[in-house]
Amino acid sequence: MSAASGGNEQHALVDDINRTRAELGDTVEALVAKVDVKARAQQRVADVSTQARQRVAGVSTQARGKLQAAWDSAPEPVQRGARRVAQTVDQHRAPAAAAAVGAVLLAGWLAVRRRRR
Repeated sequence: MSAASGGNEQHALVDDINRTRAELGDTVEALVAKVDVKARAQQRVADVSTQARQRVAGVSTQARGKLQAAWDSAPEPVQRGARRVAQTVDQHRAPAAAAAVGAVLLAGWLAVRRRRR
């Protein structure tokens, strides 16, 4: 009985050692993951990027819906005028872009000037 019980105790001890090794390995992997700042930063960037894409997609969908609703409720003469402006902009993209940039710069300059007064 003592030999059988010694064999069982030895087997249980080996199992316990193997379990402890596995737990220790898991603990070491977890610690390495926490210490790996570069990998954590890259994961965070990926998460934020995904969230930003999802928000942009949602806002874009909302904007399209509101724009379509505004377009549908606009009178026909306004729609014709808007189409004409869009065609003109399509034909003259560079000057239209320059005018838009100029308008933004002018608005920014005026805002700064008002704050200084």
